[in-house]
Amino acid sequence: MDVAHKLRLGVVFLLIGVNLPCFSNSWNRSRRNRNAITQVKGVPLVDLLSQARDAEARNNSGVALKLYEKICKDYKTSDGAPEAYFFRGTWYEKDHRFSTATKMFTKIMKYYPESPYFASSVVHCFQIAEKLRAGIRPHYFGTIPGFRDFDSAIKNYESVVRHAPRSCYALESLEGIADLQLREKHYDLAIDALSRIIDWYPDSVEVPYAYLKIAEIYKSLVKGEEYNQGGAVVACRYYQEFITLFPQHPEVSFVEKMIRDQKESIVKSKISMGDFYFNARYNDKAAKTFYFLAIYFAPYTVAADLARSRIAEIDGGKKPKSTPIDLLFPSYKPQSNDEFVAAATVQDRIMDQKDGRTDPVSKKSVTPFIKSEDVLGSDEV
Repeated sequence: MDVAHKLRLGVVFLLIGVNLPCFSNSWNRSRRNRNAITQVKGVPLVDLLSQARDAEARNNSGVALKLYEKICKDYKTSDGAPEAYFFRGTWYEKDHRFSTATKMFTKIMKYYPESPYFASSVVHCFQIAEKLRAGIRPHYFGTIPGFRDFDSAIKNYESVVRHAPRSCYALESLEGIADLQLREKHYDLAIDALSRIIDWYPDSVEVPYAYLKIAEIYKSLVKGEEYNQGGAVVACRYYQEFITLFPQHPEVSFVEKMIRDQKESIVKSKISMGDFYFNARYNDKAAKTFYFLAIYFAPYTVAADLARSRIAEIDGGKKPKSTPIDLLFPSYKPQSNDEFVAAATVQDRIMDQKDGRTDPVSKKSVTPFIKSEDVLGSDEV
């Protein structure tokens, strides 16, 4: 046996020798706890509670925990059960075993609403959610740090809202849910939480800010003038409701500016569509339609003035500019109305086929292969 191997063995035995007293103490403590439980079999609830409280007063949490576990198991319908669940919950919370602690507090909120421990359980459940939201990690088996658990924080908040909707913590729980869902980019769930604040707590001081937050979320969904402006339209609606409901709020001037900005974005989007039809599709009628829509939506914006100038240019005989692409490829040929309807019908039948739907007239499955002559007729192709 070489010297290095002997040294490694020596280190191993040294570590075992150092930790042996700890293992021994832990084993002895566990044995004493088991003996304590063995001695109380068949003991009435009053005596069990007395022994558990005495163990708790002596800071012998291990024995107290075992006794309270027995009370929860054998006396679920008694007045002592909420106290037992509450002690277990607080003990697990100190140990950072948040999931188990939440189960204890939730049992009190769900099954013992008349218990004096109900209000404290709501507070502890909310505090655990706040810790998880702040990034405090749970511990597995009370010792091994785990991962940040925002999902459990949301579940805790929801439990508070469900079991104590009239408590002061329910409104704060909905705010916490909205914040965490926004972090995870779950915009629909964040909007749902904020909408519940508006619907369930209409007299709360947080309602105006819930309106503003929902509008901000919808506004953030718009990626630019060239994209769908549905989010901007809904944001305008929430901003307008805010002004209607809270005309004296200090944020009114800011909201009015946001409405102007969103309307400007929507109008510019319609102008972009008109420019596309005019320059790329050589369709001045479609272009003018979008320009008129832009003016109709917000007639007093700067962008609306731009749309008016576009219409005036078309009426004055302006034509699309030629590009280098036009020299290489034939100009785009505008579709007639009949051609557009035929192409749309073909596309609709193709989508029916992909979605597994049937023809609404014949009630039969769509032919697997769609040809243009099926719609236009062989003499039109």
